[in-house]
Amino acid sequence: MKTMEFKINRRNVSLIVSILSNSDLASVFKRAEETMLIGDSLKERYVVDLSKGQVNEVIDSLSDYLVRNGVNEFGELNSLGYRLESVIGIFSVE
Repeated sequence: MKTMEFKINRRNVSLIVSILSNSDLASVFKRAEETMLIGDSLKERYVVDLSKGQVNEVIDSLSDYLVRNGVNEFGELNSLGYRLESVIGIFSVE
């Protein structure tokens, strides 16, 4: 099965794990191999390999969470919503 590789910072991995806590996918992110990259700045990233189905499950879960918790009473994104939108963007590649 073909997988896609995603490089995600520690802060976003923690957010994803908390949102996916009731899913088997949470363990995929918990076990993610830590690597160092990004040129001279050497920022910590986790490398996660996911199938297309897993990517869709992550996007669906994050999107559902965004709708429930990432908007204010006027339907506008709050700070969590903007963060979730950014994280969803990591996985929204074709």
